[in-house]
Amino acid sequence: MKKEYVLAVFLALPILFLAFWLMRIECALNAEKTVIVRMMGYDPRDLLSGHYLYLRPDWSNTDCRQFDNGICPQGAPFEYSYRYYLPEFEAQKIDAQLQRSDLKVEMVFTYKGSAKPLVKELLIEGKPWADWFKQSVTQPDVP
Repeated sequence: MKKEYVLAVFLALPILFLAFWLMRIECALNAEKTVIVRMMGYDPRDLLSGHYLYLRPDWSNTDCRQFDNGICPQGAPFEYSYRYYLPEFEAQKIDAQLQRSDLKVEMVFTYKGSAKPLVKELLIEGKPWADWFKQSVTQPDVP
């Protein structure tokens, strides 16, 4: 009987660890200040590698007033480039749209001073990518 309790505890530990880890990530995403950074630098020839967008911050077109002292933190703690993963079907459609037009692409980050910012959302034309995708798929393509 004692062996069964020990086994149950050892099986529960990884599950509890993962639950705690996910709770910490969720709290970090919701507790910190959010900032919106304009993105650029995607290469239409290699926009999607796998099922992600490869984007870089475009500090010259970002509203720097949302940061401390009104200065964009170009460089650390922000990375030089980011990957945003998408489902395969949506990734192919978004790839085609981005190659044909000059869309406004932004990322929402949680940001706290010198801590590494966490990507919270991808915005296309000011809307979450999934909402934008639903609208763009239902509208006919304009040559």
